[in-house]
Amino acid sequence: MSAALFLAVAIGMAADSPATPTAFEFKDSTAYEGRSVQQYRVIEFRNKPVRPLGTEHKFGAGTRYGVVLVGPRPENALNVVWAPKAQGGPELWLDADGDGRLADDERHVMTDRELQIPAAIAVQTGPKPRKVQRTLLLRRSSVGDGLRFTVRGYMQGHLDLGGAKLAALLVDGNANGCFDTVGRDRVWIDLNQDGRFDPLVEQYPLGKPITRDRDVYVVRSDVEASAVVANLRSVGQGKLRLTLAKKTSPKTKVTAELVNDLGELVVIDQLDKATPVPFGQYRLSSLKLEVPDSNGKTWTYDFYSRRTRNYSVPTGQEATVTLLKQVAMRVSLEMEGPQATPGQTISIEPALVADKSLWLSGCTIENGARSEQAEGNAEILLLSPDGEVVNRGVSGFS
Repeated sequence: MSAALFLAVAIGMAADSPATPTAFEFKDSTAYEGRSVQQYRVIEFRNKPVRPLGTEHKFGAGTRYGVVLVGPRPENALNVVWAPKAQGGPELWLDADGDGRLADDERHVMTDRELQIPAAIAVQTGPKPRKVQRTLLLRRSSVGDGLRFTVRGYMQGHLDLGGAKLAALLVDGNANGCFDTVGRDRVWIDLNQDGRFDPLVEQYPLGKPITRDRDVYVVRSDVEASAVVANLRSVGQGKLRLTLAKKTSPKTKVTAELVNDLGELVVIDQLDKATPVPFGQYRLSSLKLEVPDSNGKTWTYDFYSRRTRNYSVPTGQEATVTLLKQVAMRVSLEMEGPQATPGQTISIEPALVADKSLWLSGCTIENGARSEQAEGNAEILLLSPDGEVVNRGVSGFS
């Protein structure tokens, strides 16, 4: 083989080889070179606890209850209790260690506009759950008694785009303490290598295609930004059509977010229409349905994905995904030992699951004429073996 032919083959092999993921380093700061990297998120409060609080403390009138949505899943959220008019000053309780109980040392008096609380954030669920220590920043709203929160810090490292090592940052865009949320988290890349991050042309939502030297890349990250990679995207396309298993009103609206195997985000907002998309394997990341009923009310259902279910879109072909073919209620039970004993606390978690992969995270009902909105909920009954009601409770969707 001649030297020229050998060089051509080597270059071709290098071009086809996948980029190597790199680990980014966590920076415990609210700003990079004087520019804020924090995105605050509103805490939604209710008049009753969203989950069991695990405390004997009696909260006074005007107390509000909610969850701080940190971690990769809604069930990783932390309980928060907010009493803005408590005697002795605004009082905030936060389950910072995520054990499901509010201990005495998890009570804070919020005398200033902002409060900093160390907290354990879930970054891995499943058989071997894992948490990392982060700092929660809670800030009072400028108007009213509301609260917003964020998780302090960002990730810094380098990305390989066509052989060039470019400085990059990952910013937590939805304040959940994770760095893999496509469409919400943001990636900063020094594309022109001038040592700066231009806010207009060098900052992108995670999952958005990025063009450099006529090549198109898609950045993908894991929860901890320990494996971040810029994947080179090919030009081939197919089509993807979404449909519902059962017919609904023609006024039904859908917003589906899908992520392909490169990490690219595709949003489809129409039913029964073939939408051009890059070819590859796709999974549903989230689904929102707005369904009007005969009384003029709009029911909004929000689902998120907990299990990967791939849909293949071949080049030049069309694929159809039928949504909500199977809907089932699942109940998980956590207790110590094989059976319950008198006085033991039992944790019961109901979940509505669609197509074995989508979990219902929210349900709201809105009257369009009066623009009033209420959250849907479910009554849960604990029955004895002979069918008598032992206890009852109301569960919302956090």
